[in-house]
Amino acid sequence: MAKKFYTRAELQTILATNPLKAEVSYKDRQDTASPENFIIYYPDRPSSQTTADDKIHMRKILVTVVHFHKKKLDSISELMAETFNSVPLAGNSSKQPETDYWADYYEFECWTKGAW
Repeated sequence: MAKKFYTRAELQTILATNPLKAEVSYKDRQDTASPENFIIYYPDRPSSQTTADDKIHMRKILVTVVHFHKKKLDSISELMAETFNSVPLAGNSSKQPETDYWADYYEFECWTKGAW
């Protein structure tokens, strides 16, 4: 069973443990080099579902993770399945226009702190 509560720092740490040693960035790439692999993640469509008590405020979000890679067979699917119970979206692994990268998209819902 996948854990359901993550802070942004926890997501960054988990994604950085990928077997391809791909660079991980929040929202956009920070490095201008052209590595073999890199990963971008961001909250997509945060829901209005918020839970709070006197100690913790949580909200449910949909997290999108995109793995860009130059070799078609490079994959982080095992990490994503085992950790977040997420599989690549249908019609995945598409060649990006005007680049030499393939892109794999993953989405999963989780709870997080009120602020990210």
